[in-house]
Amino acid sequence: MNYRQTFPHNVAIYPYPRFQYYSGGKKQELDARKYLVREGDLGIEFELGKYFEPTIQYQYGDRTFEGGGKPSNRQKGSLLRLQLQFNY
Repeated sequence: MNYRQTFPHNVAIYPYPRFQYYSGGKKQELDARKYLVREGDLGIEFELGKYFEPTIQYQYGDRTFEGGGKPSNRQKGSLLRLQLQFNY
């Protein structure tokens, strides 16, 4: 899904969501681990003129990896990402 809102003086914003869900295994793993991945992002990209694009993104993740070595391995976390892009 993509949305664009334009403003005067060559300013535009692009808000975006992203969600990922995966339940299953990986063929290349030795012990055939079971994976359960739930991740989501919310972000806004700003276009300030032709040459400058700052982006702010918040990401949340909840992953569970179960295998013979670690029967219950749940990892939860979040991060805030800031990006500055210069176009030439």
